[in-house]
Amino acid sequence: MNENDAKQGLQFGVSPAYLINSIVALLIMIGFKYVVPATEPLTPLGVEILGIFLGTLYGWLIVGDVVWPSIACLIFLGLSDYTSVTAAFSSGFGNNTVLLMLFFFLFTNIINSAGIIEYVAQWIATRKFAYGKPWMLSFLLMIAAIVTFFMVSATAACLVMIPLIKSIALLYGFKPGDKWPMLMMGGLVYVGSTSYLILPYKSLPLIVFASYEATTGETIAYAPYMFVIFVSTVVALILFLTACKFIFKPDVSKIINCNIAFDKKAQLSAYQKFVLGFFVVVLLLLMLPNILPGSLFIVALLKKIGNTGILAIAIVFYLACQFKEGITLNQLFAKNVSWTIIFLLAAAMAISGAFTAEATGISPWMSAMVTPIVAGQSPFIFIVLVCFICCILTNLANNQAVCAIFTPIILSIGMAFGANLPTLVACMMAACNVGMVTPPASATGALLHGDKEWVPGKSAYSYGLIYSAFNLFNAIFIIYPLGCLLM
Repeated sequence: MNENDAKQGLQFGVSPAYLINSIVALLIMIGFKYVVPATEPLTPLGVEILGIFLGTLYGWLIVGDVVWPSIACLIFLGLSDYTSVTAAFSSGFGNNTVLLMLFFFLFTNIINSAGIIEYVAQWIATRKFAYGKPWMLSFLLMIAAIVTFFMVSATAACLVMIPLIKSIALLYGFKPGDKWPMLMMGGLVYVGSTSYLILPYKSLPLIVFASYEATTGETIAYAPYMFVIFVSTVVALILFLTACKFIFKPDVSKIINCNIAFDKKAQLSAYQKFVLGFFVVVLLLLMLPNILPGSLFIVALLKKIGNTGILAIAIVFYLACQFKEGITLNQLFAKNVSWTIIFLLAAAMAISGAFTAEATGISPWMSAMVTPIVAGQSPFIFIVLVCFICCILTNLANNQAVCAIFTPIILSIGMAFGANLPTLVACMMAACNVGMVTPPASATGALLHGDKEWVPGKSAYSYGLIYSAFNLFNAIFIIYPLGCLLM
């Protein structure tokens, strides 16, 4: 160190604005409870939790950082009367969705290291009817997204499809942050999430259907419900591709003018064939509980193991084989594991759990605010209000939590003036399902917000707003009239 370096003193690698906004975020987390009074049914603890949430959101949105606001969120949750610091970190990083994402990162590392994603990407990119045709290629990717979301969980589907989209983009010469791959990644979440609702056995429909049956004593007919959601998925696909081509207008000249000499004779090695078969088997194991009767022994066993357990067992099996061409344990954790997403999702899951805790009073407080707004309206206006409110709330808190809170509320109000209840809950589910504007909205949305390399700056928030608007249109003008006709 020379004399000039010694005289410079302490220096920061960030701007003064970053430091000021970081302090503001922390002050909101700490001081919100001292300046905002608790009005029943909101408790003082509920006000404190809201302050922690708003401060964390400020850190994510305004400061533009992910890791330290997420850690601060867990610490301040633990310092509140809601829980302890140890329990807050356990509820965050021990959350099943967070663990599922971590194990899927590890699992997809096995696929990536074997070159399978690149092989599949090249296969899709070299289809004669899609080669040099950007919108046919985009259509193929969205069809792949729909099928993947239909078969496995939304988080798992994203973790399969996002690397695929990136690989195809790189093949054509796109760079991280370019508009076309960014649109495809957002469209993957929007269109795929719509198709996720088709099967009534998925987690979100299960929550709503169970609440519906408990409240009304009746069941929703699966066949018309599935048809209505299928139609809405087709509309979502059309809306997305139309907007891409005529509104967003990304530069797709790299695809149109593509002269890449793909090696069409490339063959998979024996190891790659094994890994591809291994991947298909694991996906089938993840999918079987959703399509086979629950009375079967294999289904009961797979449900007991759970998706996280299935992936963990798959990774243990792979590492035990010790393939010469395979990836080592150190490489498994060192490559392509987005720790920023893990931290963000851990905080989002922990704060979502606090939102629904009885001691906070946040759930009845939200209900008390919403009920006067929607009560006494015509069925259509009621549907519109429900969709808008649920869309806003699901982009601030976990979508499953919002559905669990509002299903009994809207059913009790809907019954009062004879609304079509199955259609009502279908619209509410659709409005809650696409949470993309903020990271806590959903695990799939958190994936986009956490990937600052490919979705830089505030792009995830901007596109999240647009896709949420598309989703509202779909719920109000497609699902509602079609549901009233068929359900």
